[in-house]
Amino acid sequence: MKQPAYVALANKIAAMIDKGVYKAGDKLPSVRRLHQEHGLSISTILQALNRLIDHQKLTSIEKSGYFVSEQQVQKFPVPRSVPVSLSERAVNIDRLLQKLHKDGKGRQFVSFANAMPDDRLLPFNAIKRAIQLTSRDINGSYLALENSKGSAQLREEIAKRSLLWNGQIHANELVITNGAKEALICCLKAVTRPGDTVLVQDPCYYGIMLALEYLGLKVATIPMQPETGINLADLEDLCTSLKIKACLLVSNFNNPDGISLSTENKKQLADFACKNQIPIVEDDLYGELFFTGIRPDTIKAYDQEGWVMYCSSFTKTIIPGFRIGWCAPGKFAYEVARIKSMQNGSVSNFSQQVVYRLLSQGTYDRHLQKFRLQLHKNMLRTMQLIEQHFPEDTSVSRPNGGLVLWIALPVQVNTTAQQNIAFKKEISYAPGEIFSSKGDYQNYLRLNYCNFWEPKIEQALAKLGKIFSDTIEQQYTI
Repeated sequence: MKQPAYVALANKIAAMIDKGVYKAGDKLPSVRRLHQEHGLSISTILQALNRLIDHQKLTSIEKSGYFVSEQQVQKFPVPRSVPVSLSERAVNIDRLLQKLHKDGKGRQFVSFANAMPDDRLLPFNAIKRAIQLTSRDINGSYLALENSKGSAQLREEIAKRSLLWNGQIHANELVITNGAKEALICCLKAVTRPGDTVLVQDPCYYGIMLALEYLGLKVATIPMQPETGINLADLEDLCTSLKIKACLLVSNFNNPDGISLSTENKKQLADFACKNQIPIVEDDLYGELFFTGIRPDTIKAYDQEGWVMYCSSFTKTIIPGFRIGWCAPGKFAYEVARIKSMQNGSVSNFSQQVVYRLLSQGTYDRHLQKFRLQLHKNMLRTMQLIEQHFPEDTSVSRPNGGLVLWIALPVQVNTTAQQNIAFKKEISYAPGEIFSSKGDYQNYLRLNYCNFWEPKIEQALAKLGKIFSDTIEQQYTI
């Protein structure tokens, strides 16, 4: 019996996916183009595509099209969580960071070390126009010293955007800072003193631990669960056993493991903060970089009494060099604004005006729509190459957003020790050890997928896989 036309087309596309013609994350031709090239009706084309979605070959993204599903990348499992540790310790991360190779010379050098978008993925022409238009202000308003809380116009635009994550922030609650790190530091200064203990996720971004070290704070850690985030019972045990003065938590796409807190988890944490009067400093640096669905919500969205101090920035999303961050410190707003004012006054007026222009004219949202698609495609390509070239028994995170992958290698591999070998081959990455206050994760590494994709990226991932595989092989032959 002759196959229905939609089945024949679905089988043809599925075969091209299986052969690697279309790879995970690749976009298929539009419905209109398939209609023109195959001479089939629109309804037949849609039937074929829906069949492929049912078989988990494709994913449909509203207003963007049809993409090869990440279900095609499933060989390696997700890294496991670490056990809970009921202890606190001083932070000495700066020493470890000296081991981190980031930048090299040469056109073939590939850095997977920095979680910072490649300039070529940013809307250069739109940013340049915004800079030019701002500089043409005949009144020269950008030359004036801005209010220490930041531009009122920019704060109003940021406040409007809180609606996207179910928030209700007013411009008067906001403080503009020099990047998200200053926002975190100002918030921590407002609620802690040197020697106090702050609870963070495990693994934890080394920039957060640097801030804690700078402030003379001790750290306690709580593991993240891949599906839901933090176990509230573990949190309550830690806060009962240790004198926790504040929690610093990444709510969406934690760096480095990519885990997000569930909506229920966020509600529980907001209630916990209020009930126990323990401030939560929420770092939501990556919340705008989601791959599917809608923008994830935040802990701050469920904060009724101001115990959640929300921090974010535009550094990872559109204009890294301007270092425009911000915070909504809730009931601690006055103290945070005072600390910011004493620390270094106001943020660059010119930079704030440029970012305001990018937000208010829709450039930011148009860029994000394209940027998310490119990041998702890069992530799936990176995972596919890891599964092709890295050793057996490797585990890889599967984030739904953000900029990085968290990878666990077999225990024989020490990623800090292998850095020099990789660097000689013109590759850098972030070894897992720098994401722990306890010296854990020695066989882990973090790779970014926010580089502009080109052949040298694929070659570098193949080289890395060989370095790690050779390390294991050498240990077995000794």
